[in-house]
Amino acid sequence: MRPMLSSISDKQAQRELRGNGLPLNTFLFGEDVSTMWDSWDIDADLKKKLYPCTNLVDREIVSDGCLQFRIRSTYQLSEKSVLRQDMVFYADTPRVDFETMLAWNDKHRFLKVNFNLAIHSEYMRNEIQFGHCIRKTTRNNSQEQAMFEVVNHKYTDISETRYGVALLNDCKYGISAEGSSLQLSLHKGGTRPDPRGDAGVHTFRYALLPHMGGFSAESVVWPAYEFNNPPVVIRGKRPLMPIAQATEPNIIIETVKPCEDEQSAFILRLYECEGTYTRTQLKLNPVITALESTNMLEENGQPLKTNDVIEFNPFEIKTLKCTYIQKNKAL
Repeated sequence: MRPMLSSISDKQAQRELRGNGLPLNTFLFGEDVSTMWDSWDIDADLKKKLYPCTNLVDREIVSDGCLQFRIRSTYQLSEKSVLRQDMVFYADTPRVDFETMLAWNDKHRFLKVNFNLAIHSEYMRNEIQFGHCIRKTTRNNSQEQAMFEVVNHKYTDISETRYGVALLNDCKYGISAEGSSLQLSLHKGGTRPDPRGDAGVHTFRYALLPHMGGFSAESVVWPAYEFNNPPVVIRGKRPLMPIAQATEPNIIIETVKPCEDEQSAFILRLYECEGTYTRTQLKLNPVITALESTNMLEENGQPLKTNDVIEFNPFEIKTLKCTYIQKNKAL
């Protein structure tokens, strides 16, 4: 019984996803004593202190149906800390989920998960608020070496021109990459200023998403949003129209919020997510009677027609004020 993923094959693309090195989803565990800011800083020598943790205690199949195949594994990370994880394969998507419960009781220890991928690219895309950063995966100079740990929000993507793999997550925002190896940071056992650190039970999810084609809103950004915002299901049936939809997929409606100074209005905050000039229209709910373009403080409104074409520069953020009529409490 092998503790990690020795191979994942994409049948549609007819290619192996595992690259050279450790198996996919290998946990790396080791000592972490930061020079300063014990609960926050990560030092460059951390990589030398981490080692594969392959102590598999138990494994069972808990679901084998027409929608998903679920394997539950339990790992003994140390004498004090245990990790239980469901690895979920779906019938309708190539995405592989890792639903994790971590019972952590170690101090000055660090936990990462490693994915050595068979993707050849000198760059990765790390999501930040309202866009992404493109960073090198090489270590050719001091600047690249200093980026041994970088920020990512909902995704990090490594893509060739016609194929790629994204690593999604719902709450773990540090990652390191070298070559085609992605190492997502899962937990840190610092003790200053709080001597208890982050001891206790933690639950989180991350996912491996192979995709055809290069990086795009459809292949990475929308799946990352869907992973972080699962649908809310309630009992009953009622047709509902969306408040607003952009006609171009790379225009993301990131925020819907009440207007600060007007009762019968709300705010849409939109941004362009791929880094390309885009013209789009909005499909608005019929209860919206007026539309204005404002600054981010919701000031200096400029009237727009509801069917106007709106232009976005790469990564541009726009704020729109929508005035509506209250009809049967539709909004």
